[in-house]
Amino acid sequence: MKAENLRILSENGFSVPKFQVVNPNEDIDFSYFESELFAVRSNDAHEDGGKFSYAGQFLTVLNVTKENVKKAVLAVADSYKIRYYEKSLGIKSENNNASVIIQEMVKASYSGVIFTSNPKGILNDMVIVVGKGLGENVVGDKEETVTYHCYREGASYKEGSDILFPEHFVKELEKLGKRIEKLFNKPMDIEFAIEDEKIYILQARQITSLDFDLPVRILDNSNIAESYPGVCKKLTRSFAKEVYTKIFKRLGNRALGKSVKYYEDLFPHMVCDFSGRMYYEISSWYDILRLLPLSAGIIPIWQKMLGVESEKITFSKEKPNIYIKSRLLFSFLYLMAVSQRKMRDLSTFFKKEFRYFDKKIEKEDDPKKLYFLFKEMEDIFFREWDLTLINDMVSFLSTYFAGDKVKKSLSLESKKPAEALNDLIYTYKRFGKESSKYIEKKKRYIKYYGDRTVGELKLETRTFTTNPESLDKLVEERKNLPLKRIRGKYVYKRESLARLSTNNREISRLNRSRLFGLMRKLIDKIALKTVGDDIYHMSLEQIRDMIFLGKDFGDKINEEKNMLLIYENIPTIRRVELLGSPDIDFCDVQAIEEDGNERKDFLIGRGVSSGRVSGEIIKITDMRKVSLKDVKGKIIATYSTDPGWFLLLDVAKGILAERGSLLSHTAIVARELKKPAVVGIKGLMNQVESGDIVDIDGNRGYCKIIKRS
Repeated sequence: MKAENLRILSENGFSVPKFQVVNPNEDIDFSYFESELFAVRSNDAHEDGGKFSYAGQFLTVLNVTKENVKKAVLAVADSYKIRYYEKSLGIKSENNNASVIIQEMVKASYSGVIFTSNPKGILNDMVIVVGKGLGENVVGDKEETVTYHCYREGASYKEGSDILFPEHFVKELEKLGKRIEKLFNKPMDIEFAIEDEKIYILQARQITSLDFDLPVRILDNSNIAESYPGVCKKLTRSFAKEVYTKIFKRLGNRALGKSVKYYEDLFPHMVCDFSGRMYYEISSWYDILRLLPLSAGIIPIWQKMLGVESEKITFSKEKPNIYIKSRLLFSFLYLMAVSQRKMRDLSTFFKKEFRYFDKKIEKEDDPKKLYFLFKEMEDIFFREWDLTLINDMVSFLSTYFAGDKVKKSLSLESKKPAEALNDLIYTYKRFGKESSKYIEKKKRYIKYYGDRTVGELKLETRTFTTNPESLDKLVEERKNLPLKRIRGKYVYKRESLARLSTNNREISRLNRSRLFGLMRKLIDKIALKTVGDDIYHMSLEQIRDMIFLGKDFGDKINEEKNMLLIYENIPTIRRVELLGSPDIDFCDVQAIEEDGNERKDFLIGRGVSSGRVSGEIIKITDMRKVSLKDVKGKIIATYSTDPGWFLLLDVAKGILAERGSLLSHTAIVARELKKPAVVGIKGLMNQVESGDIVDIDGNRGYCKIIKRS
């Protein structure tokens, strides 16, 4: 198999050192070769097969002179007698082929291996391991190596040694890996060597450690990153997974009745965490969406609206039968018909229960009773929260069919926090920080909007509620900016389903922010009586065992802290394809810098808010490090935004983002503020710098770089 693969590679134009296959007793014709030194490699009949690689089981002899080739061939053939590998794996085979490969020696300055998929089971992670000198030293861990992870969607990072490897080879190796994988139509393990700036392929075989009997899990953070930006602490990750499980279980029971049993295994896998970040497990969502009537048409719309750009769709379940489809049809139509009334009822219910639990938490200090309150809140509030998913679907579909008209619509609820803040600033300017009017309005603002901030669904986030002084600082910062005091109420001139469902969507999200703020308040009270802020490095299960069983999780907490430090150094990977449940590979990771020569002056994305404007770029990776004065009158360029960015967007001239969709918060807020916005621009943050002058068109969805800084 090894020789056959080399032949295929050579015939398809890859740089393979000249080789011959010989039997031990044959005479060797050296006239075919140009080299004076040779590598003598094994070519066992069962080596490099689909199930077993035989990696390193047989002898390889390098730097062999012509005079010693015959001796080396016999030595390699003799190594076939040792079959412990086969015995250990239960391989039953007969060694009828004792052939050996003679290959021209490559005097490698660097050698390594390309795994076109991470052998751990991360399918879209191409792993390139490289070290100085000969490949035998590299694969034998005799040389320091550096490992490059190149995800198909563009995210890359490296780990390991800082050997002086010319990184322009990484892109070439990545291209070679993709070509070879396409040629063999399977994930490949490719051995290479570099001599005099030329890459040679020494060996290629199928990766045997990937178990394709397992279902392929597809993770995507295109939309969920708005709610859970960046790395999340353990408590947030465990809570998010628990909440999504409960919500979808409730939705399944509501819509499917007894038939839900067939799909119950999907519900714990609607979201998951990878590299400390939250992801939608899109493959599970596809199985759920497949149940809907006209699913073949709905899934692409859902992909587009959510910002899921890949067209690859996988299902783990068989196609639902006619009974399930029929039941879902009636359930779906009914729930969509009553969705807006149900959303109003849910909002009323929320306000009532919120006041009740707020009082209960205020009076309670016992960690055990507080924990029970937490679980009770979880049960009460999320019992009906599946209705928001129905409303989201209504919003997705109605907004999609409304097309460009939706760009002119208003979502009043999203504007209220900004309006309230402007009123607070106005009061501050007129009456002062110590005035009773300012203090009263500040309390009111915190009561209703104190938890609407960056990363508001991350329980560890410090908000205006938990840190009221930060609101004073914000007001002080913004007081000198021009603003208008907003009076009166907005009235819709014309009602529409897209507008109404989007508005209800924002109401539910504001309620959710307040709910998470209430839970944060409760957790903080438990923390005061137990482990302090370390509580956010614990899962819900660990908190329970700490409170009721007295378990000490000090070591686990320290381990989690160290993991988070590593996760922070890994770039966000938009899309991950997994077999099983592998975690990310990491060590001492650093982001790979893109070649500045590859910059483009015309960037295409998705236009989500009408208008055209020119101006100066301000590139933002952390909104906490910029002030409103820095942003005023400029065009924001960022990876993504969330509701906490509203204040910056309010003073900006326009918005550009790598991620986003028509229904994302970036889009909704931009339309409300009448700011041109283009989202979904691949590689945006590698293409622009602060100070660049650009022209953006929110109608057609492009960004043109007029002048670079």
